[in-house]
Amino acid sequence: MKQIIFLMALFVIIACKTEKQPDEFLRHVGDITFDPTLDTLNFEPCYEDYAFQYYNFSNAIQYKGEKAKIITEFQSKFQAVNQEEDGYITIRFIVNCKGNTGRFRVTGMDKNYTEKNFSKELTNQLLVITRELDGWKPGDYDGRIFDYYQYLTFKINQGKIERIMP
Repeated sequence: MKQIIFLMALFVIIACKTEKQPDEFLRHVGDITFDPTLDTLNFEPCYEDYAFQYYNFSNAIQYKGEKAKIITEFQSKFQAVNQEEDGYITIRFIVNCKGNTGRFRVTGMDKNYTEKNFSKELTNQLLVITRELDGWKPGDYDGRIFDYYQYLTFKINQGKIERIMP
């Protein structure tokens, strides 16, 4: 009986040691790490391991001209696409302590909140306009300047922007 227990324990130990362990853990779920296939080298966060979420600041959206200016930018530049495109597209990125943006990530979902891939024509257009927004302010809390994560979610209805959130 002792031999069976010993063999089972030995099997468990070997199985645990051979399991591949991740090389690195993110500080928080959702952190955006540098990806050379997606990101440019000319953007650097000021604090690689320390970024707030945009909602940690009491000033709401940190943009010169606020959300109204962002909406105006998209209204003037966005061209409607395929009328069968419906759902939500979120573009998430980092604003560093200098107000520069980078590490853009795009996700999509349908109206039932199921993952969805939208046309390149639509997502690329939203991504280009978002990258061109140049009025982002650094995060400011208690007199200190911080990097932060920002996102824009676009409600798409028949290939047109119906709403921009937050």
